[in-house]
Amino acid sequence: MTIASFKSDRKFSIFSYEVSHGLLLLRSGKTNEHHTRIDVLVKDVRAMEIRSWFEGFEIAEEDREYLREFRSNPIEMIEPGNRVYALRGRGWQGFIVGGILLAQEDNGEYMDRSPLLGPPLPGIKPVV
Repeated sequence: MTIASFKSDRKFSIFSYEVSHGLLLLRSGKTNEHHTRIDVLVKDVRAMEIRSWFEGFEIAEEDREYLREFRSNPIEMIEPGNRVYALRGRGWQGFIVGGILLAQEDNGEYMDRSPLLGPPLPGIKPVV
């Protein structure tokens, strides 16, 4: 399901980034406290300022003016159909310029493929 915002107090990390389609997958794995896995996927990522891991954060769609305070000039990366997502965590803020935002909570294991990425391509084997 496409969403405009997401918020969690759990620990997340950048799990994968696929350059060819700009797929950014953030993941929170199972713990003794949390018995599910949460995946957050942003498609068509063009620019981002993000930490590699973070505990507690919020993603919310904003207008392009939100990007004016970032010195990397991400506004010039926006193309038709892209959205601006503000990232806010404990003591930091960042952004993602990209396409749709998806989230899913399930019982998958940490290294299992995310259903948000769709089925694996035929003939492609994961590197282990």
